[in-house]
Amino acid sequence: MADTADARLIAYGKLIEALPGLLNAEGRAALCDWLAERQVMHDGQEDPGAVIVEGLEVELAIAQVFRDLSERFECRQP
Repeated sequence: MADTADARLIAYGKLIEALPGLLNAEGRAALCDWLAERQVMHDGQEDPGAVIVEGLEVELAIAQVFRDLSERFECRQP
């Protein structure tokens, strides 16, 4: 089972590496928009400092990965 999980992660990594060369300008813009929507965890709180992060580590880490991908694909920041 570990071999399958490792193979999946390797395949995903190769896909991420190939994406910039596979997308035209319109596709790249759509991807950047999609990533921008996911870079911040939306919790319904108005004051981001008031959010308790305990128990949200995975969600925050996922948002960070989307920010990293946005930088990797050289998406313009809003």
